[in-house]
Amino acid sequence: MDVETERIHDQVRVEFLTDESVARLVMERGDDAMNVFQPAGVEAMATAVESLAKEVNSLVLYGEPIFSAGADLSSVKQMPQEMRSAKIDTIAAASNRFIRSVRSAPIPVLSAVTGVAAGGGLGFALASDLISMHEDAEFDTAYARIGLTPDNATPFFLVRTVGPYRARELLFDPEPISAREAVDLGLANDRYEGTESAFLEAVTEDAIRYANGPTETYAQTKGLLDTAFEGGLDDHLEEERSTIKRMSDSDTFDEGISAFFEKRQPEWK
Repeated sequence: MDVETERIHDQVRVEFLTDESVARLVMERGDDAMNVFQPAGVEAMATAVESLAKEVNSLVLYGEPIFSAGADLSSVKQMPQEMRSAKIDTIAAASNRFIRSVRSAPIPVLSAVTGVAAGGGLGFALASDLISMHEDAEFDTAYARIGLTPDNATPFFLVRTVGPYRARELLFDPEPISAREAVDLGLANDRYEGTESAFLEAVTEDAIRYANGPTETYAQTKGLLDTAFEGGLDDHLEEERSTIKRMSDSDTFDEGISAFFEKRQPEWK
C-alpha cells in the first residue's frame, strides 16, 4: 500500500492511502511506552476527524507503540491537588470533542487495537464503529484503581454493550480484558493472530472494503443505530465531565494517583 504521511501534531499523524479513499489516524508518543495523550493532541485528533470525514470514505484509528493507556497522569500528578480538577476538565473537554467527532463522522471509523486500550484510550476505541484487536491486545477500564470516575463515554458504551451489571463489574473491579474475552463480550468485532504489522494491514483492508461500499448508506445506518441508544451521548458526556472534575479534586484521587506512581496499593479512606 502506498502511503503519504502528514504530521498534524507532535503526537499525531495521518497516513493517507494514495490509491484508496482511506486514511489512518495514528496516536503516537515517541519514547512513552504507554502512549498516553495530552489535550492538545486530542484536539488535533478531533480536528483531523472533522476534516477527514469530508475527504475519505473510511478511517482507521490506531496507536504506536500501543493503542493508548489514556490521559497523561504524570502531568496531573505534578500539580497541586486544588489545581487538578481544572487540568482534568481540560482533558475531558478535548476528549469529548474527539468522541463526538468520531460518532458524527458520516464514514465508518475502525479501531485497530494493539497492546492496551486503557482508561480514556478504551473510551476512544469504544467510540469507533468497528473494533479489531490483535491477539495480544487488552482492554482495561483502569479508573477505579486510581480512585477516579470513568470518562470518554466508557460507561455509556459499556452499559449499551454488556448491560449495567457487567458494566459495573468491569468498572468497579478493573482487570485486563483479553482480546478473546472482548470479542466474547461483544466489545470487539474481531481478534487477529499473527504479527502486529499484518494485523494493521488486515484492518486497513477492511477499511478499504467499506470505503468502496455504499458510503451514504453506511452514514445513514450509523446515525440510525445511534438513535437506538436510550438517552443522549451529549448529556452523558457532560455528566461524565462534571463528575470526573469533582473527583479529581478529591482526597480519593489524590491517594489513587500517588499510589499509582509509587507502585503500591492505594490506602483508601
